Amino acid sequence: MRFLFVDAITSIGEGAISGYRHFPVTDPMQYSPHVGPAQVASGAMCEAVGQLASWYCLKQNKFQSRPVFLFADSIDVLKPVYVGARVDLRAEIHSLEDDAFRFSGEALVDGEVCQRINDCGGMFMPLANLEDPDVAAARFESLCSGGLVLDGAAGSPYPFANLVGEILDHDEGRKIHARRTFNASEPFYADHFPRFPVTPIVMLNEMIGQATVRMLGLSRDTALRPLAISRIKIRSFVAPGDSCETVVTSPGIRTVGSRKLLDATAELIKGGKRILRGEYFYEVTE
Repeated sequence: MRFLFVDAITSIGEGAISGYRHFPVTDPMQYSPHVGPAQVASGAMCEAVGQLASWYCLKQNKFQSRPVFLFADSIDVLKPVYVGARVDLRAEIHSLEDDAFRFSGEALVDGEVCQRINDCGGMFMPLANLEDPDVAAARFESLCSGGLVLDGAAGSPYPFANLVGEILDHDEGRKIHARRTFNASEPFYADHFPRFPVTPIVMLNEMIGQATVRMLGLSRDTALRPLAISRIKIRSFVAPGDSCETVVTSPGIRTVGSRKLLDATAELIKGGKRILRGEYFYEVTE
């Protein structure tokens, strides 16, 4: 499993960058639903757009520092992406300073937007503290010169359902409190980042999604489809070996026309302190 989600950079200009990512049928970031084709985990799309924006920043600062994302105003999931698809990526840089930047972006399949990131940003860390700058520079050159192919990109689907961990408290349909310790052997730490491994926010969001599924006690034939995340902020890293508590609360499923919708608030707690908070919006489907 590789945690690198840009296959090629197709254009880069003033305040804008474009590229693409192909998610093969062997991509580990997928769900295998009970009915229908396998879908790419929705968080992989915003991760891909974020990595694309990071490459723009690395080029601008000559591979001296890399952005670490700390907040997003909203992430809109407009349609699912199925394995086998090529996803076109584009990002617009709103501001780029010495210590921080902001961007928005989109992921598209066949010209249709499937996911949109609005006003995301973060702070910079010295690249050499995270990974080898020479390796990053060489990868950037490959991305701009036809594409980057790395060994280990394929594999078995990642066991997202196992992200929840121990259930500490459960009020079905209303609240769940769980705890999980991230093992140092998790495959995503090799790329995120070799010199300073931290848990990607996409994996934290997937953990929240799976905890919400457990909270609802959904039947085998029912699924939870993410529609949007808003006002998400992260205040601290989750490193290998850290125990992280997930608390999801909701007023319950509501019916709008023929649709069943769920609003939920999620928090992650580490060492007794809240390190992430966000508002999550789902559709319950059968």
